[in-house]
Amino acid sequence: MKKKNLIEKIFLFSWPYAIVFALVLYLITWNADYVLSFLLGSASSLLMNSLNYRIMKNIYENKPEAIKSRHIIMFFVKFIFFALILFIAYQDPESWNIYFTFVGLLTFRIVSFPVGLIFANKESDEND
Repeated sequence: MKKKNLIEKIFLFSWPYAIVFALVLYLITWNADYVLSFLLGSASSLLMNSLNYRIMKNIYENKPEAIKSRHIIMFFVKFIFFALILFIAYQDPESWNIYFTFVGLLTFRIVSFPVGLIFANKESDEND
């Protein structure tokens, strides 16, 4: 099996987190709009972080001198995209919940902390 890097592991654990969170949210609130708001944020977060990962990986392999400028451009693209998603959720409060959309946008970051801690400890143990 190919060894996955940390970002690929985060993507691997983000989907189960999003599904479990959405199911628990639905079981607690019985409100499908809350679940859809969270899934909108989660899917948007994973989409943009996946795009960022693929672009940066390609630039690192093919044009390492352009990494800094592309990283700055991708930061602004992600910021604008996330602002657009939150704006859409804000404009239609009957269908979307902006708070759960925001929590969904944080999915990648929320999952990255425990995955980073767990696999950083495992990799350091293997290297010793």
